[in-house]
Amino acid sequence: MKCCRWRIMSEDKSRLFFFALVFLALFLPRWAWAFSGEAEIRDFINQMYEGKEIQIVFSQLPAFLKESVKVKTISFAKVPESSGDGVCLVGIEGKNGAESSVYVPFKVLVKRRLYVAKRDIAKGDEIHLVDLTIKETYLNGSGSAYPENAEDLLNRTAEKEIQAGEVITRQLLGYEMAVKKGDTVNVTVENSRLLVQAKGVALEKGRLGDVVKIRSASGKEVVGKVTGNYAVTVEF
Repeated sequence: MKCCRWRIMSEDKSRLFFFALVFLALFLPRWAWAFSGEAEIRDFINQMYEGKEIQIVFSQLPAFLKESVKVKTISFAKVPESSGDGVCLVGIEGKNGAESSVYVPFKVLVKRRLYVAKRDIAKGDEIHLVDLTIKETYLNGSGSAYPENAEDLLNRTAEKEIQAGEVITRQLLGYEMAVKKGDTVNVTVENSRLLVQAKGVALEKGRLGDVVKIRSASGKEVVGKVTGNYAVTVEF
């Protein structure tokens, strides 16, 4: 008996739920089922920045888009630039069924980590994470001018003097020296017909692509291009 009674009560609840849905569909106004135009535009822009935490700022959002409207189409009239500025073209259906379009300018701010120097870092010094502190903020656009993560700082040096409290940008970052003064280096001497490999001593420090002086095993000083870690190529 208890099992039968429970089954009847369960069926009654299902019927009530069904009739409630029918009532909502028939008697609630159409706007109650619609989302605001602003919410749909935000959702559309968010899809472009999937996985990133962003803020969207509208400079000239029409008042009617803040209400429940039927949005037919959304597209980019101007894809967000590196500055974060963009424009959406939004097609909407009016109360009388007529369709119209409106341009909606916006700016995207992306949440990023900024690396800030704890101390003065001299030009050419290696940059270590212990020398930096992390601050989070929202930046215009993608924030591509700043290192995105700790991996971007590995084996990097200061391209110029960095003062304590200064935010690290990509322009301030150079690559670690591939050759340092006094290092024993592998020297490749080559031309169109000959290739000779030998050892030498670096007389200057240099990054990949830099031209440095080296002393050959015979004691002669020559100039070559840094082509790798502890590697210099001399052309003649």
